[in-house]
Amino acid sequence: MGRTAKVIGFSVPPVLVQKVEQMAKEEQRSKSELFREMVRVYKRYRQQKAQEEDRWVMSLILEAQEEQTKNPMTQDELIKEDQRLTRYGEQHAKKTGLKPKDINHEIHAYRAQRKS
Repeated sequence: MGRTAKVIGFSVPPVLVQKVEQMAKEEQRSKSELFREMVRVYKRYRQQKAQEEDRWVMSLILEAQEEQTKNPMTQDELIKEDQRLTRYGEQHAKKTGLKPKDINHEIHAYRAQRKS
């Protein structure tokens, strides 16, 4: 019968090794059990962070919609704002070296990261 787990190896500073060993001892767990729990907790943390980010974005959208309802922009104002945002995006892309052909890849990578 084959092994149900795989061994992985990685380097950590000696101080961290001491802390992990102490935590495992205090909790009466193996270092492997402690590591698996840390991974589960970190995964939940990332999911929660993504949900909070989604809530924040939705809040901004609702805020913008309310602002537009209360103080509607004229078509000329909307065009000027679009031009301002386009210039900002172009400047940021130039600073980071982002090319138009890279945009879809970056969006896909960002979404994939958030799903994991």
